[in-house]
Amino acid sequence: MITSSVQVPPAPNAARRHVYSNPDETISRRARQCQYCTQREEDGVAMRKCGGCKVDRYCSKKCQKAAWPVHKKICKLNQETNSILELHSGDLERLEALRDFTRKHRSTISEAAFHSVRHNYLPPLSADPAATSEVREDVLVIELRTRPNAQQARPEKRFYVMGAQLETFASFFPDEKLEEMRLRLRSTRVEATRHRGLSSAVIVVLCLVDPDMDLMNVMPIAFLLDQSDVDELELP
Repeated sequence: MITSSVQVPPAPNAARRHVYSNPDETISRRARQCQYCTQREEDGVAMRKCGGCKVDRYCSKKCQKAAWPVHKKICKLNQETNSILELHSGDLERLEALRDFTRKHRSTISEAAFHSVRHNYLPPLSADPAATSEVREDVLVIELRTRPNAQQARPEKRFYVMGAQLETFASFFPDEKLEEMRLRLRSTRVEATRHRGLSSAVIVVLCLVDPDMDLMNVMPIAFLLDQSDVDELELP
């Protein structure tokens, strides 16, 4: 558990806000996409949440149905998490706030995740990015804490970052979570490769480490192995 001695940084104002974290989400719409076909929300497509877990989003019932053979296991796990949190007053509400925060900052988080692992797929560390993708199990862990008076703050300002580090599945997740995380990583990589080209993926875990509560929000991020995502992630 992180101690509370770290000074709370001031909430960013409009002049200092990262361009990817605009509350109007004009840029983050690029990162929000159908979990099956990867069509992006910026294309004018309305995304709908899965009715079961309320987490994954799809552009159509057709895509949701096509994704179900893979998603059904993840859906069940998400529903189990929600059910556990509903037993504790305020826990589910804070998890929903954390998910909202993640959605608002998805583009910034995606950029950080991509650049944290990119070097592992380039020479001299790798001569075959596709083979490297099959064996790497990277986790970018971002530690957060709730701001004072967070309930009155905008969603993108409710939490602040305490630190971040790159881990592996084996070093971060308990044994009982490994199968679930490998399923998320593999399904993200396979679907991205199917619809965009040869891709890999990294798992991002946003860890909320408040004095009275520990929560995690897991977000898989896919990226193209031909490095063309570098251009997409350049700031306008």
